[in-house]
Amino acid sequence: MSEIVAVIDDQHCDDLDAMVKRLCDAGVEVSKVNASEGVVEGLVEAQKVKEIDDLPGVEYVRTVFTYAANYPPGDPRDRDGR
Repeated sequence: MSEIVAVIDDQHCDDLDAMVKRLCDAGVEVSKVNASEGVVEGLVEAQKVKEIDDLPGVEYVRTVFTYAANYPPGDPRDRDGR
């Protein structure tokens, strides 16, 4: 999992709610939105960071922290397949 900071480009900052929805639909668990700076913070699967960075309206993505998450069986995020 990667904690990320996504900077939204100036053109899309006017409709930040739509950008937050787009990020959520792409798999980001949004934790904080700074509308005045056009910044969205959240958590996403590490392999999706490049996909998030390529979304229209995203100027760039900074990965703050990446870690291995071992979710318990039955959790939809569990990748162990047990």
